[in-house]
Amino acid sequence: MLPVLLLLGTLQNLVVAETIISVPNGAPWGDWGPMETCDEDTIIQGFQLKVEKPRGRLIDDTALNGIALYCTKNSSWEVVKIIKSAEGPFGTWRPVIWCHSGFLKNFTLRVEFKVRGDNTAANNIKFTCSDGSVVEGNGLSWGTYGPWSYDCNKGLRGIQTKVQGRRGAFRDEVGLTDVKFMCR
Repeated sequence: MLPVLLLLGTLQNLVVAETIISVPNGAPWGDWGPMETCDEDTIIQGFQLKVEKPRGRLIDDTALNGIALYCTKNSSWEVVKIIKSAEGPFGTWRPVIWCHSGFLKNFTLRVEFKVRGDNTAANNIKFTCSDGSVVEGNGLSWGTYGPWSYDCNKGLRGIQTKVQGRRGAFRDEVGLTDVKFMCR
């Protein structure tokens, strides 16, 4: 999927634009939350996942319910802001995962959504760091990873998530279904 150029405004005929990266395998359910961004003078070096652990064969599972990004001062590891978009109601926040050096620059999403019975939608995420290393979230292993997104050469700057809200008793609930990132 090609990156999308989002026009944010003009300043005396100078167009200010941001690139949005996404992947094609997100699940179709839910609503998009707001785009949340880090400040210009920061980089995103870490992330954290909100995950509902497996609940057993006869109980509905939702898996991934939220993604938080850690904005740090350029290469100092000092966290100055934590950003997240829409968040599902299930699960707990797991430990933060960091790039060993550099910043997050692209991603792939693990998704399960065409199964009989209990769909979970997004289950996990992997990022490539600017040093070339790959860091994988501590989500669940259901579903498969899709293709990698395009690179944000200067790193990620913002996040927007798609989440299905509570649906009530005896209905399949899924939590987080898709994600997009804004490039720096």
